[in-house]
Amino acid sequence: RVMIHQPASSFYEAQAGEFILEAEELLKLRETLTKVYVQRTGNPLWVISEDMERDVFMSATEAQAYGIVDLVAVENENTGDLL
Repeated sequence: RVMIHQPASSFYEAQAGEFILEAEELLKLRETLTKVYVQRTGNPLWVISEDMERDVFMSATEAQAYGIVDLVAVENENTGDLL
């Protein structure tokens, strides 16, 4: 399974200044990840943003169709080799 989700952090026992700095970094990271997903998947920004807001779980094949997985290995039933 593959999950797409927004960046997260724990602010437990953080000072106000640390909290603000970490929140700013998370926003930058989210923006960067969103841009990468938009480029990689071809999905519109709003779709990626909505999907990152909630836990979206996908099978390997669904992740490939979504555009975040290049290839899915399949085991050869006769030899056990991955194809």
